[in-house]
Amino acid sequence: MSERKHLILIVEDDADTAQLSARMLRRRGYGVLLACTAAEARAFIHKDAFDLIVLDVGLPDCDGFALCKEIRQGSDTPILFLTGRKTTKDKVAGMDTGGDYYLTKPYSAEEFTAVIKRLLQKAQQERDKVDKAAREAAVITLGPLTLMLPENTALVNGCNAKLTPKEFAVLLLLVKNQGRELSSKAIYENVWGTAMNSDKNAIRMHVSRLKKKLGADNSDSFSILTGYGGGYTFTTM
Repeated sequence: MSERKHLILIVEDDADTAQLSARMLRRRGYGVLLACTAAEARAFIHKDAFDLIVLDVGLPDCDGFALCKEIRQGSDTPILFLTGRKTTKDKVAGMDTGGDYYLTKPYSAEEFTAVIKRLLQKAQQERDKVDKAAREAAVITLGPLTLMLPENTALVNGCNAKLTPKEFAVLLLLVKNQGRELSSKAIYENVWGTAMNSDKNAIRMHVSRLKKKLGADNSDSFSILTGYGGGYTFTTM
């Protein structure tokens, strides 16, 4: 499967500049759409997910700084200002409204494409960090025991313990309350989502199968203890 092209939106009311920028990017393998007004840009942004936006300041229907600020309310897409305004005040305004880089006209193809490449790389690095944090938050590791929350899977020394959904839910509840004894009633109500009533043996049977599949009775690292009152406690050694 081929890698998806980065899609870039150029918001520029000068047709010559817009076409020149688009040709530069398309020759380097980027997908490009052109908007000559803020209204057109809004319509494109509402419809498509862009990897980067090249934004002029002097648009006919809206100040580019205001449009950038508007975009930033709902998106962290990298924004490159490409404009003829060269004052320090304008450059500061570009950064203050959420721009990632400020490039003035006339500009070189080398700098233009290098900045875009770097902004895309930086955005990907940030996404990778978020993805990594999400994956780590979805995994609980306690010695040889690993709980993969999205998959409802428990691994012991890297091997799938093949727990049923209810067994995994019981284990997860015990692990999240590590060191604290939970009554059968509390476990049942949390996992089954209803009152235990006459189904008093369900927890005992699930915990028994759970311990067997995990090898908890023979583990030197963790255990599921049965209390005198019939409750259960997950502990680590």
